[in-house]
Amino acid sequence: MNVTMKKKSLLIYAAAAMSVFIILTAVFLKEKKTGSAAYSRALMGTVVEITLMDGEKTSFKQAADAAFGEIERLEKIFSSYKTESGVSEISRSAGGPPVKTAPELIEVLSKAVTASRLSGGAFDPTVGALAKVWGYSGEKGKLPDEKEIRNILPLVDWQGIIINKELSLAGLKKKGMALNLGGIAKGYIVEKAIDALKANGVSRAIVKAGGDMAVFQKEDAGKRFTIGIQHPRKPGQLLGECYPVNGAVATSGDYERQFEINNVRYHHILDPRTGWPAKLSQSATIITPDATLADALSTAVFVLGPEKGMALVESLPDVQAVIVNADGKVFTSKNFKGRIY
Repeated sequence: MNVTMKKKSLLIYAAAAMSVFIILTAVFLKEKKTGSAAYSRALMGTVVEITLMDGEKTSFKQAADAAFGEIERLEKIFSSYKTESGVSEISRSAGGPPVKTAPELIEVLSKAVTASRLSGGAFDPTVGALAKVWGYSGEKGKLPDEKEIRNILPLVDWQGIIINKELSLAGLKKKGMALNLGGIAKGYIVEKAIDALKANGVSRAIVKAGGDMAVFQKEDAGKRFTIGIQHPRKPGQLLGECYPVNGAVATSGDYERQFEINNVRYHHILDPRTGWPAKLSQSATIITPDATLADALSTAVFVLGPEKGMALVESLPDVQAVIVNADGKVFTSKNFKGRIY
């Protein structure tokens, strides 16, 4: 990387880190005229926003605190950055006997394996082994040596995940393997945050964490949400919108964490089969009732690209998709119920 590009990459990551630092301990509450309330906190390496619309308004803050508390609890289990997390413990024990871990981690790992199988390995939670050269979220901002990638690739293999649901044990078959559940855990966590809101009397809400969003309302509400889909090449502008009633919207894009060298964009969504950033898409948005599945599918479909990605989507029930290919062309699934501008 030339000096100018290196400085540019460092500035991009420094600015992102500073924005998170500024709001790290802040909780923002905005009461709207309609009586709804919006709260936000910096968690999971992003800004988590909770919007409460209907329910016992006097207990909105209590409900939001409960949801944020659940997010914090689960982040300690799933984070690749926290050395004490369940994910980190499994990675440290790779090649040895499986370790006792949280039932939530067993549940997500099981769903991750299912997503890996469905996508033919385009989604792979053992991509964590590549963090040595790219960083967990591509934060190193420099190109690794091709030989390093080739040496690590044998350690990226979802079939090397060991799960014993009955005993709540999980492990990795080969030493050097490592988990990174960043492509699925956020979906699971926002879904559990919704559960916490329900338990505290909220009857209509949105939880958003980066590219993952879950929406909820009681069945008798008779309303729909209007959710914007980010344009992958026009910051602050929308590509279109979708209308979930209950469920999730998840977007994976090459614009979230990226750097450029010689006008080539490198980003954090790696193709597990090559070890390099996936090249076939600019973004992939999934709309489906299951937030965990939506998160994993958005990553898998992004990697697969429009042709194979849409084929996967069309093979699954209750899944809608919007895919923008590498050239900026937009593809929608047959059952897409939204609007592209």
